[in-house]
Amino acid sequence: MAELTPKEKRKIRKKIFQLSAEIERHDRLYYKDSQPEISDFEYDCLKNELFHLKSLLSENPLALGIGDDRHENLLTRVHDTPMLSLDNTYSFLEILNFDARIRRLLQIDRPLSYIVEPKIDGVAVNLVYDQGRLSYALTRGNGNEGDDVTDNIKTIASLPLTIDNALERMEIRGEVYIESATFQRINRERLDRGEVLFANARNLASGTLKLMDGEEVRSRQLKFIAYGMGLGNHFNYQKEIYPFLGRLGFQSQKFFPLIDNIEDAEEVIRWLGNERRQLPYETDGVVFKVNECLLQKKLGSTAKAPRWAFAYKFEPERAETVLRDITFQIGRTGVVTPIALLEPVHLSGSCVSRATLHNSDDIAKKDIRIGDTIIVEKSGEIIPAIVGIKSENRSNQVLEKFTFPEKCPCCGTQLLRLYGVAWRCPNPDCREQVLQKIVYFSSKTAMNIDGFGETVVRKLVENKKLKTIGDLYNLSREDLYVLDNFGEKSMNRLLSNIERSKKTELWRFINALGIPLVGEKTAKDLAAHFASLDKLANASLEALTTVRGIGIKAAQSIVDFFEKAENRALLRQFLESGLEFQ
Repeated sequence: MAELTPKEKRKIRKKIFQLSAEIERHDRLYYKDSQPEISDFEYDCLKNELFHLKSLLSENPLALGIGDDRHENLLTRVHDTPMLSLDNTYSFLEILNFDARIRRLLQIDRPLSYIVEPKIDGVAVNLVYDQGRLSYALTRGNGNEGDDVTDNIKTIASLPLTIDNALERMEIRGEVYIESATFQRINRERLDRGEVLFANARNLASGTLKLMDGEEVRSRQLKFIAYGMGLGNHFNYQKEIYPFLGRLGFQSQKFFPLIDNIEDAEEVIRWLGNERRQLPYETDGVVFKVNECLLQKKLGSTAKAPRWAFAYKFEPERAETVLRDITFQIGRTGVVTPIALLEPVHLSGSCVSRATLHNSDDIAKKDIRIGDTIIVEKSGEIIPAIVGIKSENRSNQVLEKFTFPEKCPCCGTQLLRLYGVAWRCPNPDCREQVLQKIVYFSSKTAMNIDGFGETVVRKLVENKKLKTIGDLYNLSREDLYVLDNFGEKSMNRLLSNIERSKKTELWRFINALGIPLVGEKTAKDLAAHFASLDKLANASLEALTTVRGIGIKAAQSIVDFFEKAENRALLRQFLESGLEFQ
């Protein structure tokens, strides 16, 4: 390669300065604030570009560091053994190069065997046990020291606080994560409250670990999966560690195939790429670890990562399509959510024609306009999200800036912005609000009325057969004649399911009421504690805060709900309809 001219070097140094500042900003958003603005793929592209530019100037590209998630409000402690990051790639060729590099370092001609495991998209945590008892838990931090998050870690019900261990001191490494189903539930609840949605489960787990509110942490149901050890690792092979961790009482990796040759890596990557859709948590790649622990020790590590492990990351699947229109969804609490209607496009094995736009601020920030060519991505293979627009495609057309409506698209009531980022319709009789309340009341985690989905409810509401939730148990056969394609059998089945739901568990009814800040788990806690609807409805603020997992905000919301005359009348209407609670 020809030697760079002074002008070229100045240009590269200027770009290095700009990239370093940009990466530092994204590091702060990712590690400190848990609110990244770009995807992991886009971030890795920035790091790779900086790596390349530093290499051109013969500077040490490995001095990029591993990030730092330490928070100024938390106590920090030193790791017994450094807790490093992983080098990663999006290229299978780099996996082959990784194998060739470490065999060259080891001066070994024979093939190496590797353990392969899913790369969980969570937060790395180090658990320290003294004399078999959990002493403290640390985040990765800067690799040498991390934040003490012991109290929040102890909210994880499946995590053992004591282990049967002969060693005086042991470090257990693993990942704290939030299951995909829990992530979706929390975002639905935030949407109802008009709060900013979490971008992904990893950000939610990271932010939760640093919270000071123990009740809120417990409600988010953190999980921990152990995948390795620091101090105390006495094993000969990596594959022996996972069963050992399982015997100690930890949830550990169930997927850890052993390959005897790096040439088999591509097939395993493809297999795990398909298999990960069945896992309860999000994964963003595949980790390869040298199986022989003696070789791991010989290889050691760089300042950033162990030389004996490498991650292949799945490139996010994205697609370009056209934004046809923006419509609106009114939730049961009156929150107005914009919905993007897209030119149908195939993404992650399904046809996508709709995507959430979250709120008016999100639309304005991204300057999204009807007619735009947009980039859509599935977040965690679940929620289609618009991650950007192709503004250059506007050159041949004039697109109007989108204006959020001032009045409810359903009933015409003036919208209010009470707090947060959401706009709300304050009219409790708004047809869409009533409809969504009935749909929620009938859902599987509430009264579980089979066959009473949104299509059926919408038809009954539009024909004024249902005006409130309380009307549900007064439906007659004649009311059902407005339903399309509903014969006698279908009518009998639906009426039977409605009648059957009158005898139900108390927690289902509490959840069905849609009390703000009360979801399925909180409803179960309330039912177990009070055991009767009457006791719950008359419980004081002080009595409610004694229930495990109920904070002051949730307690006040419950008191406010049962103090309202219209809600008291609704309860009487339900009981007069013959509801009985097991």
